Amino acid sequence: MLFRSRPKPQQPVTADAQPSVGVRPVAAQGVSQSFEFVGRIKAIEKVEVRARVEGFLEKVLFREGQAVKAGDLLYRIEKVQFQALVDQAQANLVAAEAMAVNAKVEHERALELRTKNFGSIAKVDQAVANLATANGKVLQEKAALVLAEVNLEYADIRAPIDGRIGRTLYTAGNLINPASGILTTIVGQDPIYVQFPV
Repeated sequence: MLFRSRPKPQQPVTADAQPSVGVRPVAAQGVSQSFEFVGRIKAIEKVEVRARVEGFLEKVLFREGQAVKAGDLLYRIEKVQFQALVDQAQANLVAAEAMAVNAKVEHERALELRTKNFGSIAKVDQAVANLATANGKVLQEKAALVLAEVNLEYADIRAPIDGRIGRTLYTAGNLINPASGILTTIVGQDPIYVQFPV
């Protein structure tokens, strides 16, 4: 069985019906492309704060999340042993300087006796060696004093940059040292980078 569709009768077109068309005047305009990317803010400066000497943590002197300035005191390690080492190094330096003064006097005396033919060349040589040894000991003790003073300063852990400080991983009473790892992190906030994956 076949079905045939009948053609639809056409509507008569009248002269009064006009199509609705929008009209705009032509104008020259620049067209610019635009792109959108998701950016991520990243600090230019970031510092992981670590201990440089070993000792018991006496105080934590900041509040987590606060803004800190370069030079602000963050942690304090007990200083008794470091101060004792500085005092000992100072005493050793004084003793070494006294020995150097004595060696210099003996050297001058040996030279004077030798010029008057009352002393031997061996005595002069010994005095020269003693003076050089004493001067070397003074330099050693000066270096030991500098090291002791630096370690005393390291007992105060200070902020190296301006920024916002993070969470502290150690609290007062803990034994910390260079192997303890990161104590806290400081992130600089001005200026910063904004990174876009293009």
